[in-house]
Amino acid sequence: MNNYKHSVLITDFTNLASQKWKIVNDGVMGGISQSQFQINDAGNGVFIGRVSLENNGGFASVKNIIPMNMENYHYILLKVKGDGKSYSFRFKTGTGNALHNWVYHSRFKTKKDEWITVELPFNSFIPKHRGKTLENVPAPSLSKIKEYGFLISEKQEGDFRLEIDFVKALSSDSS
Repeated sequence: MNNYKHSVLITDFTNLASQKWKIVNDGVMGGISQSQFQINDAGNGVFIGRVSLENNGGFASVKNIIPMNMENYHYILLKVKGDGKSYSFRFKTGTGNALHNWVYHSRFKTKKDEWITVELPFNSFIPKHRGKTLENVPAPSLSKIKEYGFLISEKQEGDFRLEIDFVKALSSDSS
């Protein structure tokens, strides 16, 4: 892992009053996947549910609708405990109240029932729209992040569980 000059806690789920978590599943496109987001007794966020491929479904997501300025940061750092499946950390940018119609995403693989720390460089995030990678989209304007969250997709049918201890942003010593 890199050496860091500065880190900022994005969330550790202790102050939910200031957070606006929202579930978005494939039901928006006719699918029947289900999910929920809750806080467990340990104070961690838990994204849990079942992905179904029926009715052209296949994804579940949770997002926190809160603006952030990550302009001077280089990485997202996650501490998660998963089920061995792959997930995406995603964020959307925009101007004013308008959101871009694409999302920047980076995938990570969990280890079943093990806490891991995941480092996602901002320059590794890929622009996507409805699951398709986009070309000719500008690099993300990190000062204009409007929402962020987690997604399970890629035909990973069945039950899933992702426990999240924290989300941080980090800057590197080489800045």
